Amino acid sequence: MNFIEFQKELKSLPFFSVQDLRKIKGKIYHHRLVEWQKKGLIERIANGVYKFSDVDLDEQRLFLIANKIYSPSYISLETALAFYNFIPESFYNFTSITTRKTSYFEAKHGKFSYRKIKNTLFFGYHLQKKDNLYFKIAEPEKALIDFLYFNSQLINEFEILELRFNTAQIKENLDFQKFNNYLDIFNNRSLTKRANQLMKVLDVND
Repeated sequence: MNFIEFQKELKSLPFFSVQDLRKIKGKIYHHRLVEWQKKGLIERIANGVYKFSDVDLDEQRLFLIANKIYSPSYISLETALAFYNFIPESFYNFTSITTRKTSYFEAKHGKFSYRKIKNTLFFGYHLQKKDNLYFKIAEPEKALIDFLYFNSQLINEFEILELRFNTAQIKENLDFQKFNNYLDIFNNRSLTKRANQLMKVLDVND
């Protein structure tokens, strides 16, 4: 299979993984990928994920790549909070939740970090559409709870205010009933205390 045929086979995917290659008609060997990289036709991103060189990567396509690099996972923590405009945007640092071991990948287009959570707490995400593809991202409520869960050091007003939370956006977009329901599922006294303190400091209680 030549490159033009290969690109046609994967035309619906701006980037692809080694697993995707198993779904196409022709067989692609590793030396072909190396050859096409040298010619500048494709570019390796990280962990067996590649993109076609003529494809531009915006933020949401990088979210898709984050899902693909390490699965199962969904975008959460600082990246999701920035996506919802709850905190200032963090460029080129893509944070996710996974049920696999905590991992980190550094690539040309960004840094991809994954925090491990137990299976029973791997919920509260949805599919967000980008072009004809979908990426998995935490709901606003779960993104905030995930963030508090992994940041146990947030125990005083100064540390919370330093994060520059966007109070107006939180008031407008957070479903407080869902937020509290998710807290109940975690059943973690320290987490609930941090969540209540955050809401008090930001004065965003429902």
